[in-house]
Amino acid sequence: MAKVKLLIAEDDVVIAQNLALSLEEMGYEVCTVVSSGEELLLEAHKHNPDLVILDITLDGKLDGIDTAAILSKSSRIPFIFMTALSDKDTIDRAKLTGPHAYLVKPFDVRTLQSSIEVAIHNASLRQQLSTATSTSVDTAPEAPAENAPEDYLLHDTLFVKVRNRLEKVSLDDIVWAEAQDIYCNIKTPQHIYLVSQSLKNLEQRLPGKDFMRVHRSYIVRLTAIEAIEDNNILIGGKSIPIGNTHKDSLLKRLQIL
Repeated sequence: MAKVKLLIAEDDVVIAQNLALSLEEMGYEVCTVVSSGEELLLEAHKHNPDLVILDITLDGKLDGIDTAAILSKSSRIPFIFMTALSDKDTIDRAKLTGPHAYLVKPFDVRTLQSSIEVAIHNASLRQQLSTATSTSVDTAPEAPAENAPEDYLLHDTLFVKVRNRLEKVSLDDIVWAEAQDIYCNIKTPQHIYLVSQSLKNLEQRLPGKDFMRVHRSYIVRLTAIEAIEDNNILIGGKSIPIGNTHKDSLLKRLQIL
């Protein structure tokens, strides 16, 4: 029988290594260990684990709760929170993401194993209930992407969810956007934001007079282009490839002498 495949997200290297070792000794397969929410989202999509075990406190801009919220919207991968935080505000915020179990540090091996078994069992029950519901009742039409609660486009401003707040990003500050599987990175002079939107959805939100898709994985601000060299666009030291299907359209929008 195939081993249960687990992904660990923990920013303390020693704790992460000890946890991975304990899980492997219990007979589980640890597919990878990451330290940030951004890494977790990318690796989860790549490895498709049976269960994610994540700390609420993580490196990067996304904490564990933000990461779990994005994960639950984009996949059916079950997850367990582990944390030293047991205050009411943290637990209430964590409950909104629908975790399959919650471990308060420190915990012993028996508690860890039983939590994993309960989480996988709960995930199976939720899947069965979801399947039964979808086959017995008509589902409501899916809300359009522009109504998604995580990111709001208001005139010349994009609000991006970072941890437990919405950060304002001026469209004038965005220089390029890059696809990252089912998410995308938005680059400004100061930051790179990982957002739970596909590049296609983001393209629909950005004004076409200022931005252009130049590759299947990239959108650029036309006024941010510094040079074009060997079928690559140079912006702030980054080399962005130009797709063959986009090259002619790009050149038509540039004033070339």
